[in-house]
Amino acid sequence: MDPTRDNPIIRFTTFWWGIGTFLIFALLLAVVWSFNGKTPVTLEDVVAKARYETRAKVDQAQAAELSQDAIKAAMPEMAKKLAAAKPAPVEKPDQVIPDSPTAKKLAAANPPPPAAPTPPAPVESPSSTPPATGQDAPKP
Repeated sequence: MDPTRDNPIIRFTTFWWGIGTFLIFALLLAVVWSFNGKTPVTLEDVVAKARYETRAKVDQAQAAELSQDAIKAAMPEMAKKLAAAKPAPVEKPDQVIPDSPTAKKLAAANPPPPAAPTPPAPVESPSSTPPATGQDAPKP
């Protein structure tokens, strides 16, 4: 930089131009923000609306079916049944990962039934077979 152009007045002016430029952009941002003040709708909000509607329907159906007094009266009996029940493993799951140890164990315990015998293939007549290479076809 040229030493004649480096003095306190030029530095002071450059500083205030920088501050002014920053404030202009801040003012533009505030104006845009004021016109676009509403929050954007996210995909989660759209899906949540459907979930809340379903939850309201379920709550309404449950309230019509059972009263709070009936639920409170049934709780001690159900608690005793649940406490007395012992968890048991699933004997035959509906979905098994192929080639897993569980799948191999189930396959060994329950072999597949034998396949039904297939009927024999129909035998072709000798006249319908094509002639071998180098031979003439038979005349009718």
